[in-house]
Amino acid sequence: MKRLLTAAATLATVLLTAVPAHAETSVVEDPAGDRNNRGLDITGVTLRNLEDRIVVDVAFVRSVRGDLIVSIDPRRARGLRLVSEYRPAARTRSYLAVGAFSDRHPGGAEELHCPGYRVRWSAGEPTVRLVLPAGCLHGGDYDQVRFAVLTERGAADTDWAPDEAPASQWVARGRLTAGTGSGGRTTAGARSPR
Repeated sequence: MKRLLTAAATLATVLLTAVPAHAETSVVEDPAGDRNNRGLDITGVTLRNLEDRIVVDVAFVRSVRGDLIVSIDPRRARGLRLVSEYRPAARTRSYLAVGAFSDRHPGGAEELHCPGYRVRWSAGEPTVRLVLPAGCLHGGDYDQVRFAVLTERGAADTDWAPDEAPASQWVARGRLTAGTGSGGRTTAGARSPR
């Protein structure tokens, strides 16, 4: 009887404990070799829209000098751009800019300060991960987002994802869930670039 009570208590604890938010996920693939110049050639993008943050992973053919702009567009709200000016042999500059590509007036170079915004390049893989805290996008008051990714070299556009579309499909925001399940839903594409 004691073992049964212990097992029941353990099961109740597992079922009632909140686990990290599962991410609603969108994966977009982009063909290698479709870039316009010697800049960053995108091969895939994965966006996970978590409860407390948005995580974007972008994969490239090679890690070369170039600028990366990830436009995040919340449904029925003004978005922003996650920018990283990648310089393999020098200092990389990363910042947030007001306005998504799809906003009527996306804004110019107006930068937004956001504690916790992180960018990590991995030249060996070659990938980059951008992490945006939820509070930095519309004060955390958003649900679905869509995205588009642009790379540039100098003033010239290099590559765009999703290819043939202005933006990804809408990606719902993940929520804290009870239980031990992990999850996520792929809304486009077949594989993650990571």
